[in-house]
Amino acid sequence: MAIHPQLENKRQRFAIYTRYSSEMQNEISLEAQEARCRQAVSERGGTVVAVYSDSAKSGWSLDRDGFNDLRQASERGRFDAVIFWKFDRLARNHDHVVMIKMLLRHEHNLKLFCVEGFSEDEDDSAYGAMMEQMLAVFSAFYSKNLSSETKRGKRQRAIKGQFNGSIAPIGYRLTTLKDATEARPAGLYIDPKAAALIRRAFRHYATGMYSDKQIAIWLNARPYMQKLRLDKLPFNKEMVRDMLQNRIYTGRVRHTDTVYKGSLGERRTSKRNRSEWFEGQHQGFVPDDLFEACQDVRAGLIRHKNSPDTDRVYVLHDRTYCARCIARKPLDLIDDNYGRMRPKWHSQRGYAHYRCMCAERGYEKCDQSAVPVDEIDAQLVEILSTLHLPEDYRERVEAAVRGRVEHEAAFDRMKEIEATVERLNVSWLEGFLTQDDYVTKRRQLEQETASLRPVDYDTLIEAADLLSNFQTYWKQCEDVAQPEIARQQLVRKVVERIFVHEDRVIGLVLHGDFAVLLNEADLGSQAIHEALYERLEETKMATHKSSHYGDDGSRTRDLCLDRAVC
Repeated sequence: MAIHPQLENKRQRFAIYTRYSSEMQNEISLEAQEARCRQAVSERGGTVVAVYSDSAKSGWSLDRDGFNDLRQASERGRFDAVIFWKFDRLARNHDHVVMIKMLLRHEHNLKLFCVEGFSEDEDDSAYGAMMEQMLAVFSAFYSKNLSSETKRGKRQRAIKGQFNGSIAPIGYRLTTLKDATEARPAGLYIDPKAAALIRRAFRHYATGMYSDKQIAIWLNARPYMQKLRLDKLPFNKEMVRDMLQNRIYTGRVRHTDTVYKGSLGERRTSKRNRSEWFEGQHQGFVPDDLFEACQDVRAGLIRHKNSPDTDRVYVLHDRTYCARCIARKPLDLIDDNYGRMRPKWHSQRGYAHYRCMCAERGYEKCDQSAVPVDEIDAQLVEILSTLHLPEDYRERVEAAVRGRVEHEAAFDRMKEIEATVERLNVSWLEGFLTQDDYVTKRRQLEQETASLRPVDYDTLIEAADLLSNFQTYWKQCEDVAQPEIARQQLVRKVVERIFVHEDRVIGLVLHGDFAVLLNEADLGSQAIHEALYERLEETKMATHKSSHYGDDGSRTRDLCLDRAVC
């Protein structure tokens, strides 16, 4: 069959990818890379349909806008081939290069070419494939060796007290090597006005009377900071938190190796708790004792002095959630604090209440009103005190735990031990074993069984015992020195979270997300009740619950553990 002339002469569509790394200063520019690639495409008789670039981006990370755009466009079939100046523009990690090439070639059916080097797509020969792989290995060795030398050089600079960053911390001005003079060498120099405000922020925080958010608001209100941050983001609590833990203000410099995480090195690992600090050449403006006082406040060693609420203990602290918010929580939203209700002491009214934090955390405000803490606690005690476990709860708990894949082998071995114990009993009864041998072997098997039993089982059995005798344990807490702390610890062994609608507890998740108890629909909105249950079903946390009234008119609650473990 003859090929249509237009199809035979169809020009191959090329995309160009260029990258320049800030760590290497001998690479050719993006413009030069693009020009070389365009020339190569022209020589091949192709046409350039797209150019993707990343400026000052390290090849050790794949978190690059240009590279991500290239991948998305290749998936949609926007071009037939990709050309690079060198293949090391793709990535520095050899494993990453191999995986990316496989993705582009085999999944997206693209041809890959380079201006300098070898490509197996040039002639599909074994020689071309071999040379491409060899050059990739040599490039990876060179890059890794260069990275090691760069890290070693940066650490030596830090040991000498030299600042390694490219952006000065707030409160300092940076003189670079390019702008350095004999009278003003490269390094950090104090910005007097900004430094005075930063030092005052440290003093505020050290009193224990201000939060990160309050200090951020205070800094944003200062005219000089407004001028300084005119084209930048205003202060937020995360910025203040990092600032108040930055020892550079005490006259020290930091060195932290850059570590990438993720299957393809998509993002950087946080520097927190990984840094080395050395005496710097610059002048600090925050005294060591003031800095350490701030760290003590953050560690909780100094309580906030302006709030009488800090000495109060709440039984359900961090375990109370708004049913409205949880019922409408987007499934793709990852935020463990979404819908959480915080306790707060109302000094004028003389009692504490829980209030939903959705609006303060930037989400849509719900209609849940504040509810008194004492009322919620009383409802929880009443629910847990009337909760009835099925008689065979131990067998159900074991069956649920046994269903977990990671416990399957342990339970198989436990079954073998049970059979061995039965044979051991027969042997002893028939007189084939002495009593000492029987006791010794039986004890060994019991010890092995105890070591094999999953921790989940013991935790659930403990929680089940606490539920069965909750009222008794609750009353016993009155006899200890700090009853509220004892009650809080008791509840935390049983309850993972509760859900509040209006002024009622309409549901709760038992310890470890193993079960959910939902109250009767007449205690809250039917729509919220059903939506909450469906959401918990979708997140694999829910189990059924039934409720009925006894012959004497008392209400009982039966917890079904059929789907207790998900």
